[in-house]
Amino acid sequence: MVEQAPPEFHSRLVLEAQAHWPGKDYLRLPVKSSLILILASPRKRLLRAGSLLLLIAGGAHCGGSPSTPETGEDTDSAALAYTPCAQEARTGQFTVELGDGATSVQGRVLNGVVPANVRRAEAQEGECRLLRGRSLFCSPACGASQACDENGACIPYPTAQDVGTVRLQGLKADLSLTPNAANFYFNAGTSLPSPGLDEGASLKLEASGAQVPAFSLKGRGIPKLEVPSGAIAVERGKPVTISWTPPSTPGDARIQIVMDLAHHGGIAASLECDAVQDSGSYAIPAGLLTQLIDVGVAGFPKVTISRRTADSTETSVGCVELLTVSQTERELTLPGLVSCSSNADCPTGQSCQADLTCQ
Repeated sequence: MVEQAPPEFHSRLVLEAQAHWPGKDYLRLPVKSSLILILASPRKRLLRAGSLLLLIAGGAHCGGSPSTPETGEDTDSAALAYTPCAQEARTGQFTVELGDGATSVQGRVLNGVVPANVRRAEAQEGECRLLRGRSLFCSPACGASQACDENGACIPYPTAQDVGTVRLQGLKADLSLTPNAANFYFNAGTSLPSPGLDEGASLKLEASGAQVPAFSLKGRGIPKLEVPSGAIAVERGKPVTISWTPPSTPGDARIQIVMDLAHHGGIAASLECDAVQDSGSYAIPAGLLTQLIDVGVAGFPKVTISRRTADSTETSVGCVELLTVSQTERELTLPGLVSCSSNADCPTGQSCQADLTCQ
């Protein structure tokens, strides 16, 4: 669908052209009778306007060489937007992980969101959020094949679905996966080179469809994440800077940082920073760190740092995403905290507690 551009649009183009290329007699060019504006996104309108300026500057008129048509088709060189599923909508995930000496592919799709997996955001600053587990209570208690939802009702526990054959194109070796008895997909029987895809390579996942109709997702090859070795110190009231080696050429990947101080203590809380620019360092705000410490600390706290691309799509059962990821973990140290696996790890006079701390 097209519409005739208004006269003021013609005038604005001529004025801008005169500013860029002085001395040209633009008013003699027959643009008013043929200038049109494609009804599309603002970006495409801007591109169309830029193309028309170039045509005017070159003296193009009716009967000149046609411009390249806009097909709207995706190309391998097109930027891949970072669009992971929201946690409250995520029912499925596939990952292509670049590990040490191996590349693994795995994933599954459930027929609903597990209520306990959705945490509430208690605070946010920049790209970081403090997430806490929700108190879900059902009376009477739910059965083994049920889950308690946020309304206090027992619902069928979401189960993994057959999505047909999952094919991945763009790896160094094309891969086709079929589900196991639990409808889980993984490349256990097929080894991949390390790394399994080249940096910047375009990746496409296609599910042929079964219990869930067919869908497709995109990914991008990323460089392996390199993080300095050694523990990272965390203190109340102080920001913490996480550092890594940035890519030589900026790409579509972003950094995710997940800090967990009590994963052995039964406390469902974490500090998560997502969609961080892959620039080489990021400072986690002091205020959020202090709030996380106040929730509670258990033994062996850690931070997980990931470089990843993320694409998602809506299916009949919810949002499904594809991640290409390279990640690593680092130990966190806090003043006064001694982690332990047994009493032998504790100072004299202290014993190892259930939360794996010496007291």
